[in-house]
Amino acid sequence: MNYKNKLALSSFFFLILFVVSCTSTKEPQTTLPSDIDPNNSRISGTIISIEELRESTGPCSKQPCIATVTVNNVIGYGSSFTTPIVKDNNIKLKFEFTLAETSEELFPNLETPFPGLKVGDKFIGDIEKVELIQLDTKSTKIEYRIFNYDKID
Repeated sequence: MNYKNKLALSSFFFLILFVVSCTSTKEPQTTLPSDIDPNNSRISGTIISIEELRESTGPCSKQPCIATVTVNNVIGYGSSFTTPIVKDNNIKLKFEFTLAETSEELFPNLETPFPGLKVGDKFIGDIEKVELIQLDTKSTKIEYRIFNYDKID
């Protein structure tokens, strides 16, 4: 095989490798802002269970708000998010606008409604870390909550 054929063959394999690497899995399109807030982490997740326990007042007294979520992918972190989220781990999330489809009754001033999520549904969202200081035990407990998400297929 002469030099020109080797060069052509090498170029062909390089081109194939380049095309295959460019077709990697991408996250679905989202309506979330491109910048992630400092205290947030953007994840894609799947709802694996929903707690039926309700709060005594507010929207979470009428609809479920807490779910256990499998983290399918960590898309990014805000600059102040110091606790890493691990892919494939399960975390408990409080959905501040409930897991039900948002309604005019519960959220009359909400500009962008949410479709609601049920077990098995996938979503992309920005989760916020909340550190709760427990004075009696002198310890810190970390909880996660979410205000904004997009349901994905």
